[in-house]
Formats: sequence, structure tokens, C-alpha cells
Amino acid sequence: MPPWARRAFLLDLPPRFCHHAVVTRVGVTGGTTMRSDARSADADRCNPLTAPDRNLPRHAPLAVRLPGGVLIGGVLALIWLLLRSGTRPSRVAYPCQQAALSAATLAFGAPLLCGVFSTVGRRRRRRACTVGALMLLCSAAAAGLWGFLDRQAPYSGPVLTHSADYRAQVFRVSDCPQDPQGDRFVGLDRLLVLMGRQGLKFYRSDTASPVAGPDGIIAADDVVVIKINYQWPQRGGTNTDLLRGLILRLLGHPDRFTGEVVVCENAQFNSTENFDRSENNAQVYAQSPHDVVERFRQQGGNVSHYDWTLIRNTAAAEYSEGDDRDGYIVYAYDPEVQGRVSYPKFRTQAGTHVSLKHGIWDPDRRTYNRERLKFINVPVLKSHSIYAITACIKDYMGVVSGALNTNSHNGIRYGILGAMLGEIRPADLNVLDCIWINAIPGAGPRTSYSQATRRDVLVAGRDPVAVDIWAAKHVLVPAFIEKGYPPPWQGADPDDPSSVFRTYLDRSMSRLLQAGYDVTNDFEQIDAFSWNGAGDTDDDGDVDLADYADFARCHAGPGAEPPQGCEAAAFDEDNDVDLADHAGFEQVFSGSAGF
Repeated sequence: MPPWARRAFLLDLPPRFCHHAVVTRVGVTGGTTMRSDARSADADRCNPLTAPDRNLPRHAPLAVRLPGGVLIGGVLALIWLLLRSGTRPSRVAYPCQQAALSAATLAFGAPLLCGVFSTVGRRRRRRACTVGALMLLCSAAAAGLWGFLDRQAPYSGPVLTHSADYRAQVFRVSDCPQDPQGDRFVGLDRLLVLMGRQGLKFYRSDTASPVAGPDGIIAADDVVVIKINYQWPQRGGTNTDLLRGLILRLLGHPDRFTGEVVVCENAQFNSTENFDRSENNAQVYAQSPHDVVERFRQQGGNVSHYDWTLIRNTAAAEYSEGDDRDGYIVYAYDPEVQGRVSYPKFRTQAGTHVSLKHGIWDPDRRTYNRERLKFINVPVLKSHSIYAITACIKDYMGVVSGALNTNSHNGIRYGILGAMLGEIRPADLNVLDCIWINAIPGAGPRTSYSQATRRDVLVAGRDPVAVDIWAAKHVLVPAFIEKGYPPPWQGADPDDPSSVFRTYLDRSMSRLLQAGYDVTNDFEQIDAFSWNGAGDTDDDGDVDLADYADFARCHAGPGAEPPQGCEAAAFDEDNDVDLADHAGFEQVFSGSAGF
């Protein structure tokens, strides 16, 4: 019998045959009776490690040849998983790694599969093992092919440049006080005042103030969606002290807020745990987004949260097409972005129907109101193990669905998030949370308390591309260097157009430009305005007459040491408060913001 036939025969040996493969021999030596046990040749054949099947002919049965191929596929999938995950176990959660992990698990589980089928008839068992092995081999091959295509697919989308006369505004506040004052986040209040001084008013109102005007962003009856980071615990999520301060300002609209605030996130493969984890990004770790929402709701505010993660597997049609279900609108496959654009539609706890593209749906009139829907994007600035840097653009991975055959995560490098923004329009305001950042190249997006670096900075603007590239260069890269990480930074160089970060950012920019939105990645076209809070001596977010009284108290003249508590009055940082500081005070004087 040829070796492969013996192997095939061996696969069908019943357990009792192998159990009796040890025979007893009795002999007489020198008049003494001996008893010894010896393995028969069949016993060796029962052991797959000693069975003579190393040289199978090409015409050997498939059931005999497949197990080796399946194990090889499993090994390859495991190697792929290790290479892509590296020293960061959190990367295993990404789609490609999940496929490889599944293939490896199934491949090494093949013996268990065949063991289950060993209780059935011989012919059925062989057929079942053959089919199962084929499935396992295909899974391993698919994982390898996925990884290969993930690296090899060329970019075929547009490469566009910004308008020469376009100017982007970026606003930066530093030295944000670490402790909130009640529900107030002083750094945010200062940010809104800084924006207002340059003409970008937070409130839309006929009552003019340092933060309000007729061309402001938020009207009193708007439905405001706040997109936060909450895929990861600890410092990986949006600062909830900042979230608390933002909701306070929305509800404090000078024309009396009658609208609605909804906090949203799609954690994809993770769970948001109802926005109520025990380890959060806040001065008090236990303060979750759910706690913040509940606090304002119990005070009578129309505030809620909605977990898009729960609908990421639900494909739906628009309300205007008669579909009232919560779910995702999924476009046809776009080869330029290697995926399918998607966006959510959902009903809030207050019963409001929201389409992220078309706006607020009125089921009685069967019409949309896009102007009443406002979107505020509040991501965290972090390094990223795959895309090098995650900020405003990358945060939209928590808006799209990663399921429903969208290939969204892989499509980021091809500009799929920019394509999605071109459909729904960019956020009305981006507030980039740089209070705590991940300044370890390649370590994010998951960020533990010990990994995080405190910066006490907020960066904001309406142009997400400009905010991202400016913050990467002026906040994240300096932190890399301070922590002892010189260049190169694993694709995170904002000055290198071929870097991983710039690749996905620039391609998203091209898709936004193609859709008609002005954005730029050119530092020369970015007007940056910064404020460290100097002049705001009472920490109420503005610089008004109350602050001037404190400033006058601190004015001691050149070379004289100012009284205690006068740090905010020293504009030129020369350790005194004199006429030079008075000029600085005049520049930041805003008047009362009404906070």
C-alpha cells in the first residue's frame, strides 16, 4: 500500500483499532518466562507524527493533502498578524488583523473540527473534513490577500490644490486651567473669546457681544450634534471636562436655547458601554460622557447621547424614501477611495429625526431643514499606529460605518473620509482637544493615563485640514521631541507630503476641494491666532473691566516684583507688570462675553 493510501486508511481507523495497536508477546529465555509489550507497525500508523506521509504523490486524495496546506495558511496568517500588530496589542482590533486572527484560529482549530466528525461514519467524516479544511484554507488565503491588497492598491483619485486666495483661520489657546470651575471649562471660554475677536462668533444672535453676532455659528433653535472620541478609555477619549463646558455654553445661548444637544460616537468594533466607562479623560476619572449628559438633563436641558455603534450593521434608506429606521446610508462602491461612503440617520431621545446629510426631518411636512443641524467635532490629538496622527479628519472614522462592506478603515488612506465630508459637509466647528495628547510615535490611538502627555491646549477652526496639519506641526511634533523621540516619526511628519499622515490628509483634502469646500494644507495660507489667557485675571474667559481692576492692582512698574496672583497680567513674561504689559492688555481686551 503506498504511503498516501496508508495515510488515508489511517484517517478512517476507529479509535478501538488504535487502542489495540499494542500487542503482548510471551517468550521463554533460559527457562524463564518473559512478558513484553511492543508497538505494532499499525500503532505507528496511528500516530500522525510518525505516519509515513511526507512524500504524497500529486494524485493523493484531497482529504490527505489539505491539512498541511491549512496549517501553512494558518502560520502565514499568524505571521501577518504579528507583523501588522507589532508591539501594540490594541492593533489586533483592526479589520485586517481580525481577519488574520480568525484565519489562524480556524486553521489551528482544524484538528478539533476533524475530531468532532470522528464520531460519524467514515465517508461522511472524510467529506466533512475535506470541506472544513477547504474553508479554513480559503480563510487563510483571504487574510493574506486582504493584507496584500491593503498595501498594493494604487491611488486613482483626484489630486487638487487649494485656491490661491483662500485663507484658513486656526485658533489656539494654551495654559488652560486644569480644574473646571463648576460646569465651566475656562480654556474653552477663552477659545470662544479668541475666535470672536477675529470675527468668528460662536452664537448666532442679533445681540452683538464678543462671542455673538448675526453671522455666528449656533442659533438658539439648532439641533447640535457633538461628535466625541470614545472608542478608547482613559486618555483615548475626549476630555469630559471640556465636553461639559461646551454643553454649558450651548445651553447658555443669549437668545435662550430652545434646540437640542446630542453627543454621538461610533466605536466600531469596541463598545461605548453606554458612554459610561469608569476610566475617562477628566480631572475626576469617573466622570463619563453619560454623567455629563445626565447632569444637564436633570437640570432641564434637552441633552442626550446616541450610540451610532449600535446601528453600524444596519443599512437604511433616507426618511424621504419612506424608511423611518435608524441606520446607515451606504453609497455604491467607489474605486477611487477603495470603499463605500456611509453616514448615519437616527432618531434622538427627544424624537428628532436627524439625517447627517440632509438635516432635520419633519415627518408631517415631509421636508428636511439642513440649516438647523449643526455639527461640532471634538476629537483628541494623538499618534496612531496605522495612520501616524489622528485628529479632526481621522475622527470621522467614528461617523462612518466600518461594517456593511464599506472598507472604511482601509479607505482612509485613499480619502474616503474626505469623500464622506464632501457629501454631508464639514463640521461647523472643530475643537481639537490637546489637553492630554499621545506624544509617543505609533503608540495611539489607545492612550493610557501613563502614556498621555499634558499640554493644556485647545486648537480650533472651521477648516479640518488646516487644524490637523497646524496642530500636528505646532503641538504634537514638539511634544514628540520633548519626550525624546527625534525624527523620523513613523509617517507622522507634517512637512513630508509622502508621509502616512500627509497621504491620507491630502487625499481627503482633494475630495473636499472636489466637492466645493475650501480647505488647505499650506502653512502659508493659515492665519493662526494664539492666546495664553493673559489678561483674564479672574479666569472667566474674557478680558473686561473687572480684569482691568486686577491689572491695575498688579501694575508695579519696571523691575518690581508684582503682587501674588498676577501671573495673568505679565504679558511679556519679564516677571514684572509695567507699561509694556499695559499695551498687551489693550490688545486682548474684549469686554464682557456674558459668561
